[in-house]
Amino acid sequence: MILIKNTVFVCFRCEKDAKGKILIEDVHAGSDSEGQILHSKARDLLRTIYLKPLRDAENELAARRNSRLSQILNSHPEFSVGDEHRLVEIIKDANQKIKEYFDYDELTSDEKTILRSINTYLSKFSDNKNLLRSNIELAAVNLKMILEKIDLLLVTTKSGLGSLNQLYIAAELLLLQIEKTEGINLALIEEIEAHLHPQAQIRVIDYLQELSENSKSPMQILLTTHSVTLASIIKLNNLIVFAEGKAFSLAEGNTKLHSGDYRFLERFLDSTKANLFFAKGIIIVEGDAENLLLPTLADKLGKSFAKNGVSIVNVGSTAMLRYSKIFVRHSVPKMLLPVAIISDCDEKVSKVDKETDTITMLPDRHPQTTRFDKKLKYSDDNVNAFISHEWTLEFDVACSCLKKELFAAILMAKDYINQDKALTDEKEAKEIKKISDYLTEAEKKINEWNTYDSFTLASNIVRDVVLKKYISKAVVAQCFSEILKERSFTIQEVQVIRSDIYLKYLVDAIDYVTGV
Repeated sequence: MILIKNTVFVCFRCEKDAKGKILIEDVHAGSDSEGQILHSKARDLLRTIYLKPLRDAENELAARRNSRLSQILNSHPEFSVGDEHRLVEIIKDANQKIKEYFDYDELTSDEKTILRSINTYLSKFSDNKNLLRSNIELAAVNLKMILEKIDLLLVTTKSGLGSLNQLYIAAELLLLQIEKTEGINLALIEEIEAHLHPQAQIRVIDYLQELSENSKSPMQILLTTHSVTLASIIKLNNLIVFAEGKAFSLAEGNTKLHSGDYRFLERFLDSTKANLFFAKGIIIVEGDAENLLLPTLADKLGKSFAKNGVSIVNVGSTAMLRYSKIFVRHSVPKMLLPVAIISDCDEKVSKVDKETDTITMLPDRHPQTTRFDKKLKYSDDNVNAFISHEWTLEFDVACSCLKKELFAAILMAKDYINQDKALTDEKEAKEIKKISDYLTEAEKKINEWNTYDSFTLASNIVRDVVLKKYISKAVVAQCFSEILKERSFTIQEVQVIRSDIYLKYLVDAIDYVTGV
């Protein structure tokens, strides 16, 4: 071991005896592999509470030799007097009553008792010079043995694993509340969410945060978790992300987030977005359409998000920088986690005249400049921005080789909306046709518009979604995803999708977060 930037190493040496019991030889600490012997006072300052991930709460809290409960109680100040503790006297009194119960000296000789019978047998077995005699009492009484006989139980008829886990945590926290004149109270808890449903997780974490903040003595609680619920409620300043074999603190000053960003994220970073802390690749989107469509498109490209550990975070707004900057560091080491931001170019191509209900194409567009500016704004270190080529997701797909599938999805979404209206307006519900029927209808209509240029054709396809906003983008994306799932694409068709200029920003984002 070597000294790296004032790192202190602790070396613990031990061995096991023939029975498997751990025998501590010594503890060394210092800047190298040898160091100096760590004295008992120093070891006491380093004592921690440790809850392992696979907790057998029922067994740990049951009466048995060297039970965890007996160790907790034995370490508590209330039992620091050892065998002078009042419990020892109580058990001694109980022991005397037990002896008196079995005693037969005051009984008539013809009364049969357990102890008299045993001693009668013993007298027959023994010789006159070594007369054997027995007595019934508790085993040798000391505090350690008494504590090993104690169970900690819930006062309920049925105790599930979650309730027992909470009981176990509560027992361990007894040691955390011991006031220290030196050092800190430190607890290490692995996967605290074990067997706890989300609401129980929230209650436990809320209390632990309150306990840590209001403690009279210095206190620190280190938790590991795979729970999105816990990750969403712990303050961002207190989170540490482990990636690439390194620990990255998200505390203010370590990331490029501003103070206002931290307050914003405490309000809006809920469990639906906290999966970003556990991902191997992240895509940040601003709407439901991308959120619904991208996983299906990735599957068709052979880049499954599930298999590649990719999470999509739908921020539902343009506040994407507030999420992406979580992973942008102020200094080295930098995070290598690929983060993709997908955003619309938002250079409007056309509009619908309200009076004539006709589509008008708009002049003086500069999509290339807008794309450049947005990419410059959002990209930083491991965060890359991918901007649509012309306008919105729907418009660009309508310009692409998947225009027929998108138009079929719009027709299907329109029927779904009419079904919902029928439920409220007492109209006859429109039947949802087969996907193949919608594809045929879409192809027929597109062929009728074959004289239009690509932008005019695309504007007609997305007329009710983007221009008139009559149909929900989310419903269209859901139908579009359903159509893509049913379709089987050949290798050549996948290659066409990959080379399509209007789909390139989506394909590039998928490749980036999954690894090309």
